[in-house]
Parts: sequence; structure tokens; C-alpha cells
Amino acid sequence: MSQVFCVGPVPMMKFSTLTAQKYDTPITASLNPIMVDGTGMCGCCRVEVGGVTKFACVDGPDFDATLVDWDDLRARQAAYRSEEGASLKAYEEKSCACH
Repeated sequence: MSQVFCVGPVPMMKFSTLTAQKYDTPITASLNPIMVDGTGMCGCCRVEVGGVTKFACVDGPDFDATLVDWDDLRARQAAYRSEEGASLKAYEEKSCACH
């Protein structure tokens, strides 16, 4: 029996999953959402898997990809995009070796 493993950007993993399903091949996704405390208490790494809330830092990071709610995961990761951009900008302005 074949087995597929995927890790990478959410859209790529979603479409890898759809392709594996098309060929009736089991697929496991290694998820890398934002993780803050590594205990699941902050909830930042929350993901819906098979309709059940899981925490990638303690329940994963590997899950049956066919059960992951990819659209919810993509929306959750985009929720912090502006804060991530501001943090990167502040880092580059203060810590860049070229200044």
C-alpha cells in the first residue's frame, strides 16, 4: 500500500490531499500553524480534524489530511498576517546588520 506525507503551505497540502483522495491513497499532513506555548492552552495552533478541535502542538502535528478542515486552517493562519508583518518590519528596522 502507498502512503503520502505532505508538509508545506496550506494550499499545497489541501490540493495534495485532494489528489491523494482521487487515487484512494492515504495521506498524512504535518501541520505547522502558529504555536505559542506548546501546551495547547493558548489555542493558537487550533485546527479542526474530523469535526473535532485539535491542537497541533500536543495532538499533532501529524494528522490524517482527509479529515483536516483546510479552509478553516487557512483562515486562522491569515488572522495574524498584519501582526506578523509589523513584527518583521520592526525586527528589520532595529536588528538588521545592514544598519
